[in-house]
Amino acid sequence: MKVLLVDDEKLARERLRRLLTDVANVEIVGEAGNGVQALEAVAALQPEVLLLDIRMPGMDGLEVARHLAALSEAPAVIFCTAYEEHALAAFDV
Repeated sequence: MKVLLVDDEKLARERLRRLLTDVANVEIVGEAGNGVQALEAVAALQPEVLLLDIRMPGMDGLEVARHLAALSEAPAVIFCTAYEEHALAAFDV
C-alpha cells in the first residue's frame, strides 16, 4: 500500500514514518508539509492512502480532502489530528 504523509509539523511526519516502518506491505512514497504540496504529491506519486493532518496553515486537510473527492480515483484519507473538534467535519468530508 502506497502511503503519503501530510502534516505541517516535521516531527509528526517523522513519528508517523517510524510507526509505519515495520508494517508489512506499506510503502511511504512521500511527504508533504501543507495542502498544496499534498495535492501536487498525490498527482505525482499516486498514493493509495493519505495520512492527513487537518489543521495546517493555508489549505487545511479538510480542503485537501474536498479536492481529492473530485478525483476519479481518489486515494483513501485517514485524518490524523490532535484536535477532537475537527472530528465531525472530517467525517462529513
